[in-house]
Amino acid sequence: MTYSNDEIIKKANNCLKKGINPASAEVALGVAYFEKGSLEKALTHYLKALEINEACAEAHAGLGMSYARLGKSDKVIMHLETALKLSPDCGLIANWIADAYYDIGDLDKAISFYSEALKLDSADNNAQNDMADAYRLKGDHKTALEMYDRALAIDPGDTNALLEKAQCLVQLKEPEKALITLRELITNFPESRDAAAAMVVCAAILGKLGRQNDAYIWFTKSLEFFPYNRMVLFQAAICAYRLNKLHDGIGFVQRILQMNPSDERAKSLLKKLNSKK
Repeated sequence: MTYSNDEIIKKANNCLKKGINPASAEVALGVAYFEKGSLEKALTHYLKALEINEACAEAHAGLGMSYARLGKSDKVIMHLETALKLSPDCGLIANWIADAYYDIGDLDKAISFYSEALKLDSADNNAQNDMADAYRLKGDHKTALEMYDRALAIDPGDTNALLEKAQCLVQLKEPEKALITLRELITNFPESRDAAAAMVVCAAILGKLGRQNDAYIWFTKSLEFFPYNRMVLFQAAICAYRLNKLHDGIGFVQRILQMNPSDERAKSLLKKLNSKK
């Protein structure tokens, strides 16, 4: 049976009145108020839990998550690392610590804790995917590619992993393999937002390969998902200019200028399109 946050608060307060498991009751109140978005109240109850039992891993974890919402990275890491020491078999806490280091840009520390999370739970696809992201941001695209493949082995439906895998293949100068991965994403998960992004990446790769007709097809398909994305509109307009599809190109640029009349690049491209008519 699932209880609402208000029901949990009521039950936890009754436990406190009766003196039943007070530390656990304070943690329950912290969780309930955290879920309700009342972070200051959540912090108050987690701290009360630690006054009762300073070795309460759940309270330290709750404080870490609450401070994360408040952007207090130093306190996030301190409390989550304490929670992991108190509960060393909890891969989820290791994952949260890794996320905290990732957020402050310490990618090596993040990778270390993502690795720890995966030792504790090898099926943690979030940790696997996030570790791949960390390697990608470090510029180690070869290792990142291996990590995305491991993420996809855990969850073949991870559309973000497919998209980022393709980006790594581009960086590794393997555009044809990237296109295969992107088409797999678009074909198998056509309703996902990552599939729409994959269309844009596909178009950009094809454009660089000189396959302007194919690039144009993907740019126009992606605009069904991103009709007001100025970057996509601009790239589609350039492609249209190269293919002499001047009417379409003018339409794309005019849409940009409707959103931002002062866009100098769009104005310049519009002049080129008009002069070619």
